[in-house]
Amino acid sequence: MLHAVIVGIDLYVDPFVPRLRCAAKDAQTLADLIEERIERSERKVRLLLDAEATRRNIMAAIGDDLHRDLEQGDIVALYFACHGSPERRAAKDRQSRYLIPHDAEYGRIHSTGIDLERDVVVWLDRLSDAGLVVLFLDACFSGAAGGRTFMGPALASTPSLPKYLDDPRPISIKKLHLGRGRVVLCAADDNQLAREDPALGHGVFTHELVQALKRPRGERTTVGLTELYDEVERGVRQATDGAQEPVISILSGRRASLPCLG
Repeated sequence: MLHAVIVGIDLYVDPFVPRLRCAAKDAQTLADLIEERIERSERKVRLLLDAEATRRNIMAAIGDDLHRDLEQGDIVALYFACHGSPERRAAKDRQSRYLIPHDAEYGRIHSTGIDLERDVVVWLDRLSDAGLVVLFLDACFSGAAGGRTFMGPALASTPSLPKYLDDPRPISIKKLHLGRGRVVLCAADDNQLAREDPALGHGVFTHELVQALKRPRGERTTVGLTELYDEVERGVRQATDGAQEPVISILSGRRASLPCLG
């Protein structure tokens, strides 16, 4: 079974958090692709857009609902298109980055955001039955102006750290050998912006990710995550003249793969 929790947030309750333009569309496009290409009985997609994507709903969807639904060896895809923000006045040895949910408070990011170093570790622990967990982040954490990030009050500097009808036949997860692992793909390197492109109507990272997942691969039914990353990284770098370079963090499972959705 493929479980996907897909989050896209353009609109924020707090007026001091800038609005985005393409994040909700990015999330919808990825959810549509999975639902159109994967056998209905072999996938569960939870889509949280804008007002649905509160911190409580996100934490419940992953930490409670997905934790209960998961069976040994299942595949999990977690996707976020939203703002990111660096830690507030963090100690040098303990700096965090936050995903910003719909109801986050500009002056209370620590208590109302999703801490990547704290909350994601808990998610991975609660999703330990999954064979493969992939986290996609179309967000960035530089705190600079523009892109999918912002600098909250007194924030410290960032830590270094469509319908696809080409083949209408659904894909069966049961027939694929996807391997095991825990992998994070982030849209931008430290101090870079995750850009939105109005001409594409998408974030640049998500546009390249969807194109790579749809790319025809002959008789192959899977694409390795490192291969997928190489293609996305190359496309994003070319589209932004090198100003944005995605990052991959392989926590485990260097031979892990995803289904080809082309």
